[in-house]
Amino acid sequence: MFRIIDQPRCPKATLDIEENLRNRLRCITVAKYGPANPALPNTGFWQRLSRLWNITPAEAQTMRCGNCAFFDVTPKTLDCIAKGIGFDGVDAYDSINAGPLGYCRAFHFKCAAARTCDAWVTGGPLR
Repeated sequence: MFRIIDQPRCPKATLDIEENLRNRLRCITVAKYGPANPALPNTGFWQRLSRLWNITPAEAQTMRCGNCAFFDVTPKTLDCIAKGIGFDGVDAYDSINAGPLGYCRAFHFKCAAARTCDAWVTGGPLR
């Protein structure tokens, strides 16, 4: 008997919270993942990015994880995230959609669409 492998396993950080936290901290440290609370104005955060990317702060604010080429929201990846955060009686997709969440392929962690980092790349998300 043989087993057909049609898709790779879930990324470790989607299932292991400690791995996810380590990788997210690395992104915060190396690529300034943020802002901490995207609902606030975060003027200094956007000014720093505008200087880094040589654009206006308003333009920088449009460059979010949710439209980054590294942001993975494929059904398989979202299922992996759901598997990692789900528990009895709770629909994990409620948490995924509330963020909304995806998976950062550059830094390997569960990522919020409303945030960004210095490594932002045009052309996303991965669907």
